[in-house]
Amino acid sequence: MGTRRLTAVVQMPGALPEKGRFDNGRLGQRCGNRYPVRSPHWRAGLLVAVALLAACGGDPGNVQPSVGAQLPQVALTSLRAEAPTTTAALRGDALIINFWATWCGPCRREMPSLERLSRRLAPHRVRVIGVTVDQDLNLAREFVRAHGLTFPNYVDGHEKTLQSALRVRALPETLLVNADGAIAARIAGARDWDGAEGIRLLERGFGLRLGSTD
Repeated sequence: MGTRRLTAVVQMPGALPEKGRFDNGRLGQRCGNRYPVRSPHWRAGLLVAVALLAACGGDPGNVQPSVGAQLPQVALTSLRAEAPTTTAALRGDALIINFWATWCGPCRREMPSLERLSRRLAPHRVRVIGVTVDQDLNLAREFVRAHGLTFPNYVDGHEKTLQSALRVRALPETLLVNADGAIAARIAGARDWDGAEGIRLLERGFGLRLGSTD
């Protein structure tokens, strides 16, 4: 089954390294407002808080590549003993590119559903690709082995070329990329890829009929 182009952008707060971790409960306070979780309008408040996070997130000139931009062409090294590849060589199939690290709790919780998703999508020409930002590659390799991950996982390298080019500021972050290399969506934060929300996003974007496992 072919895929169609996705044009949606989804953003949820992700996880930062310990040094730069933000506190969701104090997010509104830091940006000038507080949104009580128990408020009857908490859903709207959460959306506003996410927008405030983006607005308070740093240099306004440090703009992320937008939907429709091409995936940067950079070299990637496999965590396994495979030959290096490039992002350009990954074109031809739609891609789900997940940035992760072993120290990131939401990343660890998301991985099992990503593994199951990769197997479900194999017949649909949609590939799951992991990109670790870990410095300790032995630890990253052990993580992949321990969790039985079969989808390809790559190292961005010490320069973090792809992470920098895409302005990935929090983990996990997932990019949906069309077969022609155009960025279709940026999804900040972990998802349950077995659940209705994650599956619905993929079905709308890639024209699939998967159904959740809920």
